[in-house]
Amino acid sequence: MTSWDIQPGEVLSVLESVMGHVGGEGSGEGLVGCIDRMETSLINASSHAKSVAVSMALAEFAEHYFAFSGDMVALTGSAIEGAGEATVHYNNGNLEMAAESQANAGEIPPRPWTPATRRSPVATSPSSHPHPAPVTETGQ
Repeated sequence: MTSWDIQPGEVLSVLESVMGHVGGEGSGEGLVGCIDRMETSLINASSHAKSVAVSMALAEFAEHYFAFSGDMVALTGSAIEGAGEATVHYNNGNLEMAAESQANAGEIPPRPWTPATRRSPVATSPSSHPHPAPVTETGQ
């Protein structure tokens, strides 16, 4: 790792810019804001459709979409955190810790659920349809 030659201030500036594109929970901005708006739109569409079939189709889409978009946010956050930690360790002269942080960047823990077992907010919204939302195989 002695071949590293970076400008920590510039790296941290880029990471800050990337964080702005991801957005924070509840901020309404960036990718996280887009995900929140998509959830609201799907719930509204399901409610206005007043159709179990349409609500179920929207719920299936939501399960797929939110699984991948959630993973994108988690992976990007992990990469930003790992790169930031590696840069701080590099700046402090601890190249071994910098290499370890760099190696761990981009790792995310497995989801506690899969798209097949997670119920979408679209399917669980009481106003989405006149009948109870379908229950998955796990009963959740």
